[in-house]
Amino acid sequence: MKSLISILKNKKGEFIPLVIPVVIVLIMLMVVISQYIRLNIIAQGVRDAVQSAVISVSTGNYDGVYASLREGYSGGYVNDGSGWVEQVSTGDVYARLSELLGLQNEGGHYVKYADSGVMEYRVSDLTVEVINAPLAPADRDEAQKFRSEATIYLEVPLSFARSILPPMRITLKCMAGWSPKF
Repeated sequence: MKSLISILKNKKGEFIPLVIPVVIVLIMLMVVISQYIRLNIIAQGVRDAVQSAVISVSTGNYDGVYASLREGYSGGYVNDGSGWVEQVSTGDVYARLSELLGLQNEGGHYVKYADSGVMEYRVSDLTVEVINAPLAPADRDEAQKFRSEATIYLEVPLSFARSILPPMRITLKCMAGWSPKF
């Protein structure tokens, strides 16, 4: 420790050869931090867009929701004359995502390209499940609420060392529900 302090206090220029490795380490640290921030921003943006699309699915099912509000429950049911039949729709989440994020369909994958033509990220394997509320549950407080759940696979290549390092691959899960306001 004393030798490091003496090198730093020395005015003879012995610290000059150490400047290059210190600068390289600082640059590498800045690249790692910027990549981490970039990946988080992209993942958050895609998650928010999926959340918005799933909310659209939930609110799109509003017309088919049996609104017996005085009973305190609701679900996607329609009376077909002989009884109540479940009727819910998963909607077109990919179309909504393409509209929100500017995605292009490429054989099962939806890809976002940067202005330079380089792939920014890719989404695939979307599953949407609409969970209907039961009709006339015995216990309204414990009954399943009407909601939509979605999972999507996100792949984001790194912008630095793209050919050396593998891309970030994660599965995003989102949920949205519908409940009557009044």
